[in-house]
Amino acid sequence: MESSNSKGRERTLQLVIMAMMVALIFIFSRFLGITTDVLHIGFDFLPVVLIGCLYGPLWAAVTYMVGDLVCAILMPFGAINPGLTVIAGIIGLVYGFIFYERNLSGKRLFLATLLASLIVAGIIKLFGTSICLAVMYGSPYWPMVVSRIPNCAFLFAVQMITIPLIYRYVYKPVSSRILTR
Repeated sequence: MESSNSKGRERTLQLVIMAMMVALIFIFSRFLGITTDVLHIGFDFLPVVLIGCLYGPLWAAVTYMVGDLVCAILMPFGAINPGLTVIAGIIGLVYGFIFYERNLSGKRLFLATLLASLIVAGIIKLFGTSICLAVMYGSPYWPMVVSRIPNCAFLFAVQMITIPLIYRYVYKPVSSRILTR
């Protein structure tokens, strides 16, 4: 009985943390970010990185997709685009696969961050989000890609700086308390 009760507490804690991260996604995206029709500069990826580190790719994907839907419903910047929600899920999967259950420090943390940033900013956001936006707005694809290069370059730089900070100063202290209970 004790084991079942302990598992229930762990699952409840996980859901509470995920809900808090969805709230942070909303705050970081809608209040601390800059968003136009084709440009999004924000820090809404940081809670997803944290969930990816703590609980893995599936939960990071679910958290980012729910966060994207909450943002789209509560404070939309246009029509709800299911493609962008799927892109958010794919990004969550990437963060989870790269950071979950890894003991990263120094050079390994830099390389993991570089890999995640290249995949997210250089491939998924540049090409995947461009497809969704081109379809949504009826715009040609390649001009959309070209117009998004500065946004993705900025995102890459922001990720290279902030992900190691989140990993060292948030994930490490939090995981030692949450995951060892």
